Amino acid sequence: MKLWKISMILIGVLVLILSSITVSAETQTDETGDVYHWKMVDSTWSWQPSTDPKSYIDITELTYTSSEDKLILSLEVSGNIQSSENIAYMAWVNTSDATYQLYWMNNQSFGIAISTEEGGTQFDMNPNVTVSGGTITCTFNLVGTEDTSTDFWGYAMEYTELGDTNQEWWGDWIPGTYAPFWGENGDEGDDGNGDSDVNGNGGGSDTNGGGTPGFEAVALISALALVIIILRRRE
Repeated sequence: MKLWKISMILIGVLVLILSSITVSAETQTDETGDVYHWKMVDSTWSWQPSTDPKSYIDITELTYTSSEDKLILSLEVSGNIQSSENIAYMAWVNTSDATYQLYWMNNQSFGIAISTEEGGTQFDMNPNVTVSGGTITCTFNLVGTEDTSTDFWGYAMEYTELGDTNQEWWGDWIPGTYAPFWGENGDEGDDGNGDSDVNGNGGGSDTNGGGTPGFEAVALISALALVIIILRRRE
């Protein structure tokens, strides 16, 4: 058989193989220099743009990619990921029938994927998590029957004391609509009157459709993650 015929057959087979693989991907980007600071100003707690750039929590990109059996979630900051008991990184993906969650703090990771569709429950509680420079990447086994994202978001934060929102802390959110200070008019860092400072709840969700989902549970999630990490070490 002539070489060109063999080449055409191989190309045809390759096309069939690639066309049978479903791959979906989404990316969100976030500008740099938008870390906010929960601090006391004129005897009132309020959100202020951080005067310290804190590049290690300044999120620039959030990406997820799913294929036939894997979902990869990556969170990137403008600086380098920092290992500290007061710095935490989180990311979520919600599909139509599953939830994927990544949590990384103090050089320890916790990830979980869960689906309860079709009368059964699927889990992945041992995803592969890697850190390189300013990027955290988590590879999950795909759970559920759908790999279409309905929502995905992430945030990075630094506390004076982990989870204590009654003290100073700093955070960045992607997309910005998940920030707890997202205003009624949809402008990040605007209280509706064109002012850059925002008084509000330093640890809660916004009732206007914004706000980080479940942000009040950060300390609980941290505790759960640490318990799981300790149990894994004992195995």
